[in-house]
Amino acid sequence: MGTIKIGLGEFFCLTVLFELGTALVVNLGMGAGRDAWISILIGCAAGLVVFTGYAYLYRKHPDMPFTAYTRHLLGNYIGAPVAVLYIILYINLAARDLRDGSTMLAMATMHNTPLFILSTLMILSGAYVLHKGVEVLGRTSMVFALVVMLIGLFGTLMLMLSGSINLNRLLPMLENGLQPVFTSVTHQNYMFPFGEMICFTMLMPYLSHVKKGPWVIAAAMLFSALLLSFTMALNISVLGADIVERSPLPLMPTISKISISDFIQRVDIFVVMVLIIGVFFKMAVFFAAALIGISELFRMPYRRMLYPCALIILFTSMLDARSFTEHLDEGGGLLYRVYPFFMLVVPAVLVVVAAVRSHFSAARPG
Repeated sequence: MGTIKIGLGEFFCLTVLFELGTALVVNLGMGAGRDAWISILIGCAAGLVVFTGYAYLYRKHPDMPFTAYTRHLLGNYIGAPVAVLYIILYINLAARDLRDGSTMLAMATMHNTPLFILSTLMILSGAYVLHKGVEVLGRTSMVFALVVMLIGLFGTLMLMLSGSINLNRLLPMLENGLQPVFTSVTHQNYMFPFGEMICFTMLMPYLSHVKKGPWVIAAAMLFSALLLSFTMALNISVLGADIVERSPLPLMPTISKISISDFIQRVDIFVVMVLIIGVFFKMAVFFAAALIGISELFRMPYRRMLYPCALIILFTSMLDARSFTEHLDEGGGLLYRVYPFFMLVVPAVLVVVAAVRSHFSAARPG
């Protein structure tokens, strides 16, 4: 995989689809009520600060994935177990996204289809693309990013023409002050989806341009945050904050409000398309990160572990929780208590070690 180079445009589209993922269709940031769109933007700002640490480590080790320079900076005795933990993390995140996607798809339209069938089809499609190569995943993202943008533009235009948007539902802003907004940010928004960019530390060595690459990814994160914030504001202005907060998939009833002269109706299928595309790319990126880590750490071709890893992700997703409610509760706890260790604490330690090493290894006159 060392000869793979992914273009900046492909990385931009891949990052956008990864960030949108399931976040586009769920009630993201609703802990802040009608100010959810503000909490998303603040969460993005926090995520960009965290990403600067990832970019710093990438610039220090542009040819190494995260699992490689972890061992380089911490030594094999500490770095190798940490690398294994990150591979497990990526597999767990891929499995959780697979469970999210299959359950939401069953809730939205395929009510009588077993979750196992939906999950199997999703993981096999991801395995097929990754078998062709990570660069194929990048090129595919450019096509589907255009599809998602066109669906979003069409849906927004139709809602405007149908007169369903009421901006007064967004007022008053910050009615309860900033505390609910910051609580939402610390419990969810800075980590989901922006903190999950930790997996891109495994893909960044394949950037075609070392200097411009991190800037392109940061721009994609900001663009995604604007889309997510706009979508939540749109949901609230159409449905109201109370309904959005109670709905697991608020974008579905929002789009169902489209009705123009009894001619254009029932366009919910577009939301299902966006859901499938987002889940596919988010799961595939985590899947790819795990495969790259396994390939680098154990010195084996990544295709050899492709389908065994797919089976592990599939059965982990199915055994993750007994119900979707339990799955969401478990995810909330992981976001607040476990994931910050992997996405904040360990990278911060690596940044400090890299900075100290760089300082003492710098050439000095005489």
